[in-house]
Amino acid sequence: MDCRKEFGQIVLPVFYHVNPSDVCKQIGSFGKAFTNHEINWKNKVQIWRDALTEAGNISGWDIEDG
Repeated sequence: MDCRKEFGQIVLPVFYHVNPSDVCKQIGSFGKAFTNHEINWKNKVQIWRDALTEAGNISGWDIEDG
């Protein structure tokens, strides 16, 4: 997401077998995984959360089957 802000690159989110809302809000099994990552990556997880919240708010593709 940094390159999107700094260089105007296009971001095309693809949500493969995950609800975009779960990514945006880090809830459900997606949120549980983030909670587990906070144990080892405490300094990085908030950056990841912010980037995924931003990506989750961009129109993209939601692929449930495939």
